Amino acid sequence: MSDFGSSAARQRRLAGELRRLRRRARLTGKTVSTRFGWSEAKLSRIENGLARVKVDDLNGLLALYEISGSQRDELVALAQESHEVSPLEELEGDVPTAHLEIMDAESEAETVWNWEPQVVPGLLQTDNYTRAVLQLWPGVFARPSGEVERRVETGRIRQRVLTREPPLDLCFVIDESVLLRGFAAPRLMHEQILHLAEISEHPNIELRILTLTGSQVVGTGAFDYFKFPRIHGVPRPDTVAVEHLQGTTFIESEEDVNIYRVVFGALREKSLSPQASRDALTRVARETWG
Repeated sequence: MSDFGSSAARQRRLAGELRRLRRRARLTGKTVSTRFGWSEAKLSRIENGLARVKVDDLNGLLALYEISGSQRDELVALAQESHEVSPLEELEGDVPTAHLEIMDAESEAETVWNWEPQVVPGLLQTDNYTRAVLQLWPGVFARPSGEVERRVETGRIRQRVLTREPPLDLCFVIDESVLLRGFAAPRLMHEQILHLAEISEHPNIELRILTLTGSQVVGTGAFDYFKFPRIHGVPRPDTVAVEHLQGTTFIESEEDVNIYRVVFGALREKSLSPQASRDALTRVARETWG
């Protein structure tokens, strides 16, 4: 399997492509199911990514849809990879589903844009900052120490995408208020802010600060904008993830996704340059948390 994405991501891609190919062949789900002696529910599960398709069944579908040659080979490879277990699947049950969904999207993406107005983005958090944030939640959300450490370890696994090959192209726009909120003790905040300055030097990471006194953009909550590569020739459209207390909402409507693309562009344009942002980070670390 390449470095892009998990087996679940490949399963969803294959499902969408099989649905597209059936419609292109002008065949109904009932017609295809009858042809193979399947229930319509079986085909529906395959086309919605809820069930993995066996290679023999896939070959039959591709023959029916008149797919051959290199395109057929790519789809078979995609199906085979959908049966492999990735490190993300091994985490299931240990972390909330919403976090796994974000990690899955990050692992599959070729570009991620992140806007964060409240807290340091998860991909850029130090272990100590993560612990402090988790321990600050109200009592109703209090987590036992063992769960906190599992979440910290999950964060380390998540951050592997920062040094992935091929590199993940990342752009972060962080509100200046994030740098000033004392989520952790001064020493830990100092450590976190300097970590942001250091990691912003990486060639695949662009980090910008939207200052409190600069030209402002219409307010919106935190979101991630994902751009995906083709995998075995199969595309996936741009997607936006909006995190909230109850989980994560993924937005895939082309019209809605475009709104977030425009908003992120405006946030990036109004923020400090990467070098000016590094200067601001080191200044805040020294003057506020030093």
